[in-house]
Amino acid sequence: MKPRAMLYCQHLAGIGHLIRSTELARALATERWEVLLVCGGDVPQGYEFPAGVRVERLEALESDPEYKTLSTCEAGQDLDAVKVRRTVNLLALFDSFAPDALITEMYPFGRKKFEFELKPLLERARAAERKPVIAASVRDILVRRQDQEAFEERVLNVVNRAYDAVLVHSDELVQPLRATFGAAAEIRPVVVHTGYIVAGEGGAQAEAQAQAARKFAGEALGGEEFVLVSCGSGRLQAGRQLMYAALESAERLGGRFPHKLVLCAGPLAAASDYAQYENMAAGRNNVVLVHDLPFLRKLMERAVLSVSLGGYNTVMELMAARAQALVFAAEPNGDSEQRMRAEALTAAGQMRMLEARDLMNGRLAGRMEEALCAPLAVQPAQMDGARTSAQLLKLLVRRRSAQEILTPSFRSASRSGKRGDVLGAEGQTQCA
Repeated sequence: MKPRAMLYCQHLAGIGHLIRSTELARALATERWEVLLVCGGDVPQGYEFPAGVRVERLEALESDPEYKTLSTCEAGQDLDAVKVRRTVNLLALFDSFAPDALITEMYPFGRKKFEFELKPLLERARAAERKPVIAASVRDILVRRQDQEAFEERVLNVVNRAYDAVLVHSDELVQPLRATFGAAAEIRPVVVHTGYIVAGEGGAQAEAQAQAARKFAGEALGGEEFVLVSCGSGRLQAGRQLMYAALESAERLGGRFPHKLVLCAGPLAAASDYAQYENMAAGRNNVVLVHDLPFLRKLMERAVLSVSLGGYNTVMELMAARAQALVFAAEPNGDSEQRMRAEALTAAGQMRMLEARDLMNGRLAGRMEEALCAPLAVQPAQMDGARTSAQLLKLLVRRRSAQEILTPSFRSASRSGKRGDVLGAEGQTQCA
């Protein structure tokens, strides 16, 4: 019988969390798990989930770009009523699926606003007759809080009481958990740095994306070399700044370099923003503007330069592609996650970092010229985080199962005083 894994994912302004959870679900399915992925955010039209993964969608909630307030994705819905229905549905999914492993993406290191449904879920899991292994799936860098000490104390109270493992999706030598969570040494569950998670590294889907990228490069770009500009989901203000700066740089670049400029607005970019990009791109022969590129990862491999935001998944794709990269760190609501990531990797010689001043007065063109004329020697990185996570979860579930088999027998023997019923003559545990 296959082990069962239930993943909870709530993405908000962007889709980075959804992509990371999708890749973990894919790896679990590849390792012969039965997988249920529960999504709580708005899934972009055309987004592809892995074959063999059951996907259930709660009524979608989203956040403002500053991550201060929650709202329903469907107009006219009552937020409190949606919260109640989501909680009921989430618990029903847990009961019917009966997972061997429960994975919560970011929580309790983030997603505090969703404790209305996550706390009941954890309570249900801990009270289950067959308690699942409970694991937190965490990105490389955590948001620094104004009340950091109180935040860490709250996280420790939850993780030490309810969790069996913390999966940190980074390379410990590059970005250890303790760098952004000072109380890491006080975490009692096992903490494993799995390596980074990157989308679309292998299989039929990766090959299909590679073919789509080749076709795009041939038909839309005429086989010419190109610079790729992307801004994640397209919802963040920083992404809009980057798009405007790239469009303003198009004329100068066109006069000095033969490269096409491919601009991806993002799958969740507002129609009004896209219309403004179209107006700015009109008449520029060296600009190719698109709304979305599902094969973005494979285009990064082909681009002579990639210019992007510094979100987890984008940076992981850049590192996997060993792309020449210029990265602008978005900092919504003072969130320094992207800046810390970009600074660490810039210091390691893996990419170049853009500052806000580089997006003003046509300066981005100069930074692009610098990167094109003096490419970096980008080194390979540890990118097998999804597979490592799946294998670790399998080991934890097997250990839990062994404990469930042995513990009742041991307790029964202890009560009767017949220790030899469990231990052999030489004191070795008898396992079938």
